[in-house]
Amino acid sequence: MKKLSTLLAVAALVVVGASANAAENAETGYNANTVLLDAYDGSCGTLAFNADGTYENGYAWQYGGLVAPDYGAFADGYATANQKVCSVVMDLSQVGNQVGQTLDAYAWEDAGGAPGAVLGVTVGADPGAIAFWPSLSRHSVAVDAQCGTSGATWVGYWANWPDQVAGWFVGADTDGFGGLPYTNYAPGIGFPTGWGNVSAAWGPTQALGLGAELVDCDVVPTVETTWGQIKGLYQ
Repeated sequence: MKKLSTLLAVAALVVVGASANAAENAETGYNANTVLLDAYDGSCGTLAFNADGTYENGYAWQYGGLVAPDYGAFADGYATANQKVCSVVMDLSQVGNQVGQTLDAYAWEDAGGAPGAVLGVTVGADPGAIAFWPSLSRHSVAVDAQCGTSGATWVGYWANWPDQVAGWFVGADTDGFGGLPYTNYAPGIGFPTGWGNVSAAWGPTQALGLGAELVDCDVVPTVETTWGQIKGLYQ
Protein backbone atom coordinates (compact mmCIF):
# COMPACT_ATOMS: atom_id res chain seq x y z
CA MET A 1 0.00 0.00 0.00
CA LYS A 2 1.35 3.39 -0.97
CA LYS A 3 1.57 6.21 1.50
CA LEU A 4 2.61 9.80 1.86
CA SER A 5 4.74 10.64 4.85
CA THR A 6 5.07 13.76 6.91
CA LEU A 7 7.11 14.30 10.04
CA LEU A 8 5.37 16.49 12.59
CA ALA A 9 8.53 18.03 13.95
CA VAL A 10 7.24 19.72 17.11
CA ALA A 11 9.33 19.14 20.19
CA ALA A 12 6.35 19.16 22.55
CA LEU A 13 4.03 17.13 20.34
CA VAL A 14 4.79 13.45 20.77
CA VAL A 15 7.97 11.76 21.89
CA VAL A 16 8.75 8.61 19.91
CA GLY A 17 11.57 6.75 21.60
CA ALA A 18 14.32 9.28 22.25
CA SER A 19 13.21 11.50 19.37
CA ALA A 20 10.81 14.40 19.79
CA ASN A 21 8.93 13.66 16.59
CA ALA A 22 5.72 12.03 15.47
CA ALA A 23 5.30 10.32 12.09
CA GLU A 24 1.95 10.79 10.38
CA ASN A 25 1.17 8.81 7.24
CA ALA A 26 -1.54 9.68 4.75
CA GLU A 27 -2.56 6.20 3.65
CA THR A 28 -4.07 5.44 0.25
CA GLY A 29 -5.34 2.27 -1.36
CA TYR A 30 -3.70 2.83 -4.74
CA ASN A 31 -1.00 0.63 -6.23
CA ALA A 32 0.35 2.81 -9.04
CA ASN A 33 1.56 6.38 -9.53
CA THR A 34 1.59 8.54 -12.63
CA VAL A 35 3.68 11.66 -13.18
CA LEU A 36 1.49 14.15 -15.02
CA LEU A 37 3.40 16.48 -17.31
CA ASP A 38 0.58 18.93 -18.02
CA ALA A 39 1.76 21.37 -15.32
CA TYR A 40 5.34 21.42 -16.66
CA ASP A 41 6.11 24.50 -18.75
CA GLY A 42 9.88 24.64 -18.55
CA SER A 43 11.95 25.04 -21.69
CA CYS A 44 15.10 26.91 -20.71
CA GLY A 45 17.62 24.03 -20.88
CA THR A 46 18.33 20.29 -20.81
CA LEU A 47 16.42 18.36 -18.17
CA ALA A 48 18.41 16.35 -15.60
CA PHE A 49 16.52 14.04 -13.25
CA ASN A 50 17.66 11.32 -10.83
CA ALA A 51 14.24 9.78 -10.04
CA ASP A 52 12.90 7.14 -12.42
CA GLY A 53 9.50 8.80 -12.90
CA THR A 54 7.53 6.50 -10.61
CA TYR A 55 7.21 7.18 -6.91
CA GLU A 56 6.48 4.89 -4.00
CA ASN A 57 6.02 7.65 -1.43
CA GLY A 58 6.08 11.39 -0.88
CA TYR A 59 7.79 13.41 1.86
CA ALA A 60 7.05 16.70 3.58
CA TRP A 61 8.01 18.58 6.72
CA GLN A 62 5.42 20.53 8.64
CA TYR A 63 5.09 22.53 11.86
CA GLY A 64 8.49 22.75 13.62
CA GLY A 65 10.27 20.85 10.86
CA LEU A 66 10.27 24.06 8.82
CA VAL A 67 12.28 27.04 10.06
CA ALA A 68 13.21 30.03 7.90
CA PRO A 69 15.23 30.52 5.86
CA ASP A 70 15.84 26.92 4.76
CA TYR A 71 15.51 24.34 7.54
CA GLY A 72 13.19 21.68 6.15
CA ALA A 73 14.34 22.20 2.56
CA PHE A 74 14.68 19.21 0.25
CA ALA A 75 17.48 18.80 -2.31
CA ASP A 76 19.00 16.37 -4.80
CA GLY A 77 22.43 16.62 -6.41
CA TYR A 78 23.71 16.61 -9.99
CA ALA A 79 27.04 16.66 -11.82
CA THR A 80 27.21 20.06 -13.56
CA ALA A 81 30.71 20.58 -14.92
CA ASN A 82 30.61 23.79 -16.99
CA GLN A 83 26.82 23.94 -16.58
CA LYS A 84 24.46 26.05 -14.51
CA VAL A 85 20.84 25.75 -13.42
CA CYS A 86 18.17 27.78 -15.20
CA SER A 87 15.16 26.15 -13.50
CA VAL A 88 14.33 23.78 -10.66
CA VAL A 89 11.90 21.02 -11.65
CA MET A 90 9.74 19.28 -9.05
CA ASP A 91 7.43 16.24 -9.05
CA LEU A 92 4.83 16.98 -6.37
CA SER A 93 1.61 15.57 -4.95
CA GLN A 94 -1.00 16.71 -2.44
CA VAL A 95 -3.88 15.33 -0.37
CA GLY A 96 -6.08 18.41 -0.26
CA ASN A 97 -4.11 20.87 1.86
CA GLN A 98 -2.72 23.07 -0.90
CA VAL A 99 -4.19 26.53 -0.23
CA GLY A 100 -1.87 29.01 -1.91
CA GLN A 101 1.38 28.09 -0.17
CA THR A 102 4.59 29.20 -1.87
CA LEU A 103 8.13 27.87 -2.07
CA ASP A 104 11.67 29.17 -2.41
CA ALA A 105 13.50 27.33 -5.22
CA TYR A 106 17.27 26.96 -4.79
CA ALA A 107 20.45 25.97 -6.57
CA TRP A 108 23.36 25.31 -4.20
CA GLU A 109 27.06 24.77 -4.77
CA ASP A 110 28.29 21.37 -3.63
CA ALA A 111 30.26 21.56 -0.39
CA GLY A 112 31.84 18.23 0.48
CA GLY A 113 28.86 16.14 -0.59
CA ALA A 114 26.07 18.41 0.71
CA PRO A 115 24.44 21.69 -0.34
CA GLY A 116 26.65 24.68 0.39
CA ALA A 117 26.73 28.24 -0.91
CA VAL A 118 23.61 29.48 -2.72
CA LEU A 119 24.18 29.83 -6.46
CA GLY A 120 20.67 31.09 -7.16
CA VAL A 121 17.25 31.36 -5.52
CA THR A 122 13.74 32.39 -6.49
CA VAL A 123 11.64 33.25 -3.44
CA GLY A 124 7.88 33.15 -3.04
CA ALA A 125 7.17 31.04 -6.12
CA ASP A 126 3.72 29.54 -6.62
CA PRO A 127 4.10 26.02 -8.07
CA GLY A 128 0.55 26.07 -9.48
CA ALA A 129 -2.14 23.45 -9.00
CA ILE A 130 -0.61 20.19 -7.77
CA ALA A 131 -2.01 16.75 -8.61
CA PHE A 132 -3.72 14.61 -5.98
CA TRP A 133 -2.07 11.43 -4.75
CA PRO A 134 -1.51 8.84 -6.21
CA SER A 135 -0.77 11.10 -9.18
CA LEU A 136 2.08 13.59 -9.26
CA SER A 137 2.46 16.68 -11.40
CA ARG A 138 5.68 18.21 -12.68
CA HIS A 139 6.35 21.87 -11.93
CA SER A 140 9.23 24.20 -12.78
CA VAL A 141 10.45 27.45 -11.26
CA ALA A 142 12.99 29.62 -13.09
CA VAL A 143 16.21 30.14 -11.12
CA ASP A 144 18.97 32.31 -12.57
CA ALA A 145 21.89 30.49 -10.96
CA GLN A 146 25.56 31.26 -11.21
CA CYS A 147 28.10 28.70 -12.35
CA GLY A 148 29.70 26.82 -9.50
CA THR A 149 33.31 25.69 -9.21
CA SER A 150 32.89 22.24 -7.68
CA GLY A 151 31.48 20.43 -10.73
CA ALA A 152 28.27 19.56 -8.87
CA THR A 153 25.10 21.44 -8.01
CA TRP A 154 22.22 20.70 -5.66
CA VAL A 155 18.66 21.80 -6.49
CA GLY A 156 15.51 21.84 -4.41
CA TYR A 157 13.08 23.96 -2.47
CA TRP A 158 12.01 25.23 0.92
CA ALA A 159 8.24 25.17 1.54
CA ASN A 160 6.74 28.26 3.13
CA TRP A 161 4.43 26.84 5.80
CA PRO A 162 6.25 26.94 9.17
CA ASP A 163 4.02 25.92 12.09
CA GLN A 164 1.32 24.75 9.67
CA VAL A 165 0.19 21.51 8.05
CA ALA A 166 2.04 20.43 4.89
CA GLY A 167 0.57 21.78 1.66
CA TRP A 168 2.17 19.18 -0.61
CA PHE A 169 4.72 16.37 -0.80
CA VAL A 170 7.80 15.85 -2.95
CA GLY A 171 7.91 12.51 -4.75
CA ALA A 172 10.11 9.87 -3.12
CA ASP A 173 11.67 7.22 -5.37
CA THR A 174 12.60 4.27 -3.18
CA ASP A 175 13.64 1.74 -5.85
CA GLY A 176 15.06 3.74 -8.77
CA PHE A 177 18.60 4.06 -10.07
CA GLY A 178 19.56 6.57 -7.44
CA GLY A 179 20.43 10.15 -6.63
CA LEU A 180 21.35 12.24 -3.59
CA PRO A 181 18.12 12.73 -1.61
CA TYR A 182 18.84 15.24 1.16
CA THR A 183 16.93 17.40 3.60
CA ASN A 184 18.03 20.19 5.93
CA TYR A 185 17.12 18.95 9.42
CA ALA A 186 15.87 21.68 11.73
CA PRO A 187 17.36 21.99 15.22
CA GLY A 188 15.65 20.31 18.16
CA ILE A 189 13.64 17.67 16.29
CA GLY A 190 15.66 14.57 17.11
CA PHE A 191 18.09 14.48 14.17
CA PRO A 192 21.56 16.01 13.74
CA THR A 193 20.95 19.61 12.67
CA GLY A 194 21.81 20.45 9.08
CA TRP A 195 21.91 18.66 5.76
CA GLY A 196 21.59 14.88 5.77
CA ASN A 197 20.10 12.03 3.78
CA VAL A 198 16.32 11.73 4.00
CA SER A 199 16.74 8.03 4.77
CA ALA A 200 17.51 8.91 8.39
CA ALA A 201 13.94 10.16 8.78
CA TRP A 202 11.90 8.19 6.26
CA GLY A 203 13.90 5.05 5.55
CA PRO A 204 15.82 3.93 2.43
CA THR A 205 15.26 6.34 -0.45
CA GLN A 206 17.01 6.39 -3.81
CA ALA A 207 16.06 9.85 -5.10
CA LEU A 208 13.61 12.70 -4.71
CA GLY A 209 11.36 14.19 -7.37
CA LEU A 210 13.74 17.13 -7.81
CA GLY A 211 15.53 17.87 -11.05
CA ALA A 212 16.94 20.79 -12.97
CA GLU A 213 17.15 22.31 -16.38
CA LEU A 214 20.78 22.99 -17.24
CA VAL A 215 22.52 25.26 -19.73
CA ASP A 216 26.19 25.78 -20.53
CA CYS A 217 27.87 28.40 -18.39
CA ASP A 218 28.38 30.77 -21.33
CA VAL A 219 24.70 30.62 -22.38
CA VAL A 220 22.02 33.07 -21.30
CA PRO A 221 18.88 30.91 -20.83
CA THR A 222 15.54 31.76 -22.35
CA VAL A 223 12.88 31.49 -19.66
CA GLU A 224 9.13 31.51 -20.19
CA THR A 225 7.61 33.84 -17.60
CA THR A 226 3.93 33.72 -16.71
CA TRP A 227 1.85 36.73 -15.64
CA GLY A 228 1.42 35.05 -12.21
CA GLN A 229 5.20 34.96 -11.75
CA ILE A 230 5.50 38.64 -12.67
CA LYS A 231 2.75 39.64 -10.24
CA GLY A 232 4.49 37.63 -7.50
CA LEU A 233 7.51 39.93 -7.69
CA TYR A 234 5.41 42.83 -6.44
CA GLN A 235 3.41 41.15 -3.67
